[in-house]
Amino acid sequence: KLATAVTNAGGLGLLSQWGSRLKIDPDTWEFTDDPKKAITYMSWEKLEMDINYIMEHSKGPFGCNIRVARVQIDYPKCLETIIKMCKENTEIKERLKIVVTSAGNPAPPHKQLKEGAPGLMHFHVSPSLRLVHNTFKAGCDGVVAVGYEGGGHQSYEKVHTLVLIPEVRKHYPDKPIIAGGGFYDGAGLASAFTMGADGIQMGSRLIATKDCEFHPNYKQMVVDGKDESTEVCQGAFGPIRLHKNKYTAEHNKIISREEKMKLEKEEGLLDPKRLLQEQVRKEALAYALVYMGDIENGAVLLGQSIGGVDDIPTVKELLDRMVSDAEKRIKEVSKQF
Repeated sequence: KLATAVTNAGGLGLLSQWGSRLKIDPDTWEFTDDPKKAITYMSWEKLEMDINYIMEHSKGPFGCNIRVARVQIDYPKCLETIIKMCKENTEIKERLKIVVTSAGNPAPPHKQLKEGAPGLMHFHVSPSLRLVHNTFKAGCDGVVAVGYEGGGHQSYEKVHTLVLIPEVRKHYPDKPIIAGGGFYDGAGLASAFTMGADGIQMGSRLIATKDCEFHPNYKQMVVDGKDESTEVCQGAFGPIRLHKNKYTAEHNKIISREEKMKLEKEEGLLDPKRLLQEQVRKEALAYALVYMGDIENGAVLLGQSIGGVDDIPTVKELLDRMVSDAEKRIKEVSKQF
């Protein structure tokens, strides 16, 4: 519903794949632990439902965001679903413009996408210049360059948005660049353009909108949050930025990439991949708590931008306000030169 609202407001709504197995209320399409209502769906089945929903309730372009980490065993099936739907439905092919991949190597999904649906644009989330180089080396059409301010999975490199975006533009003057990490208002949008970005990606800010289907407790945590309310903790895929609570107090030790791989080898013995999958499963359960409203014991994905959020508008109101404010700020700055 949030992605649909973004598309209807003139943005590009991105649908995400959820956990590998989901218990959904078919009447509301929301998470439920009620055994009388819950129907279990695989992630690619839920993705197909979401694509059909946004097709029915909007008219503009949209995309999909797929995690492709080495333990994300469902991602090939999710990409296969996207490719299949584009091939079978010309309207979907015309409107589903982009697939954004994240949290892994962009090369394998890029090969799968270009062989199955060559018309789809493929962007990859990259939090450092080194990883941006890898993204374009893999053949990706563009990059979502996300700085350390952003919520959710983070890099070990800790490169902030203000440093990252100009650096990426300097090295890739002709490539599409979307900036992420720390954006929530018109001033940020204007700054992204001046740094060289072609657009911005927002997550935390859009949670605090009337159109977002997340729990009211989650939304209110965004509004009440300060710029110091988040911290980077250890996640299954690596560092992860979360809102401070009981969960982060138990997961706030950060280890290096090398230490993590060594630990996986030692604890996983002959099957480190299985250990990682168990870590992912536990993390997914922590997310599920938040979606049910338990913001004290769950893993609350949020970025530092929540410090600037103080209301819960509709998506259209938010985007219109941001664009208007960005235009004013750019005009005001241009008068000074």
